[in-house]
Amino acid sequence: MKQNRIYSYPEMEKKLLKWKNLHSSDGFHVGSLGLTYGKRHIYVCHIGAEDAKYQFVVTASIHGREYINTTLLLHMIAYYRKHPWKHIRVSFIPMANPDGVTISMNTDARKWKENGNGVDLNRNFPCGFGLSPDLKKRNPGGSPADQLETQYLMEFINSLTAPLGVIHYHSRGNVIFYDYNVTGSLRNQIVQLADSAHKTTGYKLVHGSKDTKPAGGFGDWCVYEKKIPSITIETGFLKTPVPRWQLNGICDRNLFLLRDLFARIL
Repeated sequence: MKQNRIYSYPEMEKKLLKWKNLHSSDGFHVGSLGLTYGKRHIYVCHIGAEDAKYQFVVTASIHGREYINTTLLLHMIAYYRKHPWKHIRVSFIPMANPDGVTISMNTDARKWKENGNGVDLNRNFPCGFGLSPDLKKRNPGGSPADQLETQYLMEFINSLTAPLGVIHYHSRGNVIFYDYNVTGSLRNQIVQLADSAHKTTGYKLVHGSKDTKPAGGFGDWCVYEKKIPSITIETGFLKTPVPRWQLNGICDRNLFLLRDLFARIL
């Protein structure tokens, strides 16, 4: 992969399908969660055996303008495909909102966050739906999970039998949101996940943030309703879309995050 290349939806699709044709096996599989309103696939790439004891999920680009993280996940897939885990199946969803990414990359609406219907998918999940303080500028949709992308993501998470955690990549801030209002073992697992990510990336841990209150977010739903350890990592700084020149630094900070995490928790 070219280090400085930012991948669009067609370029990502071409890369994933090439890998699928060359490397498909029990330990490497490329599939689709479903088609969006714009008839684009929400691709998922699995590394690790289907019957692995645990599952882990990494997502990116649920907001259209945050597409730099799609390229980060492609670099992670390229690396971890050669370094799989014995007891964990990791599922990468490099572009959860391909319609929104396409709008941001190819029109004058560079700061577009929503999907093709103008809905902010990270406000569309059932947990805390309609409770976000920024409803006037972030459309949550007409009802909880009324968007196809949200439904596909929920269906996939619901299919997991033993999820270790979910990492949601967003941009910007170089910070890690983790401070959910939960206790006990779930709290401990989230803190462990966040601490490991902090040690690897150097990103600041954000304590007591409003961003972890129930507000229809993907992470909110994973933690509060599904009881799955979940953190949000915000890559990049200055502005979104994050400038191309920051890509190398983002990849350098995050490429070995899973390697370090699993070494620490297993």
